[in-house]
Amino acid sequence: MTSAAMRFSIPASAQSRVRQLVDATNARAAVHHLSAYALDISKPFLADCHDIDGRLIGQRPTVTVTISGDIPRHHGWTVIARLGHDEEGETITSLFPGLPEQDAEAARQYRVIENFCHGCAVTRHRTATYLARHEDGEMRQLGTTCVEPYTGLPIKGLEALWRFGTLKDSDWDGDEGGIPADLRVPVAEVLRVTAAIVKAEGRFYSRSEQWKNAMPTADGVEAYFFDRKAPMEWRAALDADPDAPGTAAAVRAWAVQGYGSLSDYRHKVGQLAKGETVDPRHLPTLVSAIAGWYRDQEKEATERAAQNSKPQGTVGERITTTATVTTVIELEGRTYGYHAQRRRLVKFQDPQGNVFVWFSSTGTVPDQGDEVELTGTVKDHSIYGETAQTVLTRCRVTEREPVAA
Repeated sequence: MTSAAMRFSIPASAQSRVRQLVDATNARAAVHHLSAYALDISKPFLADCHDIDGRLIGQRPTVTVTISGDIPRHHGWTVIARLGHDEEGETITSLFPGLPEQDAEAARQYRVIENFCHGCAVTRHRTATYLARHEDGEMRQLGTTCVEPYTGLPIKGLEALWRFGTLKDSDWDGDEGGIPADLRVPVAEVLRVTAAIVKAEGRFYSRSEQWKNAMPTADGVEAYFFDRKAPMEWRAALDADPDAPGTAAAVRAWAVQGYGSLSDYRHKVGQLAKGETVDPRHLPTLVSAIAGWYRDQEKEATERAAQNSKPQGTVGERITTTATVTTVIELEGRTYGYHAQRRRLVKFQDPQGNVFVWFSSTGTVPDQGDEVELTGTVKDHSIYGETAQTVLTRCRVTEREPVAA
């Protein structure tokens, strides 16, 4: 007997559908006393996934399907091809699924006789004929009704087995151009693109900051992977950032350190960063890791700079400096009769690392991270931990516009 083997890959989510189709096909073939084909499905693995334009967008769990069995043969005859004839005289050859190469080559070289059947020797219009090959090399072109009488092979059973040939090219997702539900995106790539976008935009933008007329960073990352209309020049510019891979690696290491943390957020980000791929639904959470990493970097830099902090001015002196707000802490308010006074501790740091402290009771104070011009009267010099601080009072704070790069 000649064996047939068909091997192709499908989404892992389609395994049950393939089993059902193979079982149904074998059941129909069994009615005509043809042997069943065996089905083998590999363990899932991640394979590249491309959109309808051919662009790589991620990976998805995939399995390799192998369908094998004996090609039906009777008295040395095998049906090796179906010849479809259209009204314009063209012939479309469909090989029997899994046909060995020697039989496939014989079918391709055969010179088709239009509308002819060797079985009944009648020439008439036919939409399809079948090519039968004997083990001694003899070839016969047969009409549908002559296949079984001439070869002894049931045509309906053969047509049932022919369905195996359509499985490889089937649309297992059932949609056009959508993002597969089981798509996975490489974690390293997500963080690389995130780092490049943050560098290009100058900072990380959360989705709560959409009012600033800036695209949230997570939306930019999603557009890079999934938006077909995203400019190729924009993608190319992000891909060309030489620093992005290094930043991505540092962010990932920082995120993984938070796995098992008491903080639900740090644990979740660490869990995502530990994996090789991430579900697109979790992209915003993973992307936000870069904001946490930058905060920690800035905090460490501030702490290192603060080690050089020295007392500034003399008590009672009015001084002015440029500084960055490093800390804003809400303190317990004071009540005067029916009036409650809000109090906050605001810390600043100048470019040399000198630390200034202001206990504010004003209605508004700058936000953490703001660059300001600070004017105040020196009230005291103190030490907090190992850091020298200059305590100010009666402060005037003016926000400074960022210097254009």
